[in-house]
Amino acid sequence: MNSSRFRVRQFVRRRSAPAAFVAATVLSFATFTSGTANAQTPASAPIVVGIANFGPHPALSRTIQGFKDGMQANGYVENKNVHYVYSDANFTPSLIPQTLAQIVAQHPAVILAVTTPVAQAAVRNVSDSAIPLVFSQVTDPVKAGIVPDWQHGSSRINGASSVTDYRSVLDFAKRVFPKAKKFGVLYNAGEANDIAAIASLKDAAAQAGLQMAATSADASIDVPQRAATLTGIDFFYAIGSSLIQSSLPAVASVTDPMRVPILSAEHELIRKGNIIAVAYAPSYESQGEHAADMAVQMLKGVKPSAMPVYRAVPADYKALINRRKMGDLGLPVPASLDSCGCFVN
Repeated sequence: MNSSRFRVRQFVRRRSAPAAFVAATVLSFATFTSGTANAQTPASAPIVVGIANFGPHPALSRTIQGFKDGMQANGYVENKNVHYVYSDANFTPSLIPQTLAQIVAQHPAVILAVTTPVAQAAVRNVSDSAIPLVFSQVTDPVKAGIVPDWQHGSSRINGASSVTDYRSVLDFAKRVFPKAKKFGVLYNAGEANDIAAIASLKDAAAQAGLQMAATSADASIDVPQRAATLTGIDFFYAIGSSLIQSSLPAVASVTDPMRVPILSAEHELIRKGNIIAVAYAPSYESQGEHAADMAVQMLKGVKPSAMPVYRAVPADYKALINRRKMGDLGLPVPASLDSCGCFVN
């Protein structure tokens, strides 16, 4: 080994000055080229995007898929120039900080926080202010303390709200139930989101020229009895309340004999049986897509505070109609909806 080095040294010394200059120039260029290539490697590597979810659920999975689709539409293709890091808390609030810590350890360029508790925890627990945060599946980010108002995100976070436009909902209800004059609704008086929903729904009903009968239920065991008090209604509207949505089979046990259809603010249950007649709400996919649009803006350097919170518009809403359930209740589907492409059976 040493003798080889010696022969090289001797060879270099015997070369002419011009040859040595050329060799040095080539060596210098090779070193520069190598350094440039190394400098470019991180820029060409996929960026990391974190996805923090509350737990595995079909609706949330569709939101996440919508987010990925939206990112791809903006040029961020999975396994090409973007790598997703996913973690969820299995619907256990105490595990959310751990979920976020696992994602932060991968040095993401932006983090998607799915649901209100995850978004709130992200603001508290992601200490690196250089990582922008975007939320989805958050009903009211202002009341949840995530953003200061609907016109601006905070310095750290912004996103797409799942708040319902009740005027759009009731306009659609009048298309499906053209003879309707009055509808009923249940809510949980101990849940702030339910109280806010009822107040907004009351205003929307007045504008739509519909009467609203509302009564509260404190627990699932109360639901059948309270639903029975909603007499003289033409349809029942199930708001996006965890108590009411989980109790819809009990509601149907009361409304079916009255031949009253259920219009739901969630899509899930209408796909799983013959309980719900109609569902109308912003699609989960669209909520993810709009969150992706905001994430892309943040990746380009736009501050979260420089954008308004996204709220669903009528074009984001998806209608589903259970034709069989409507028939069981003796309700014809208006001909104007025949080509809606929204029937589940």
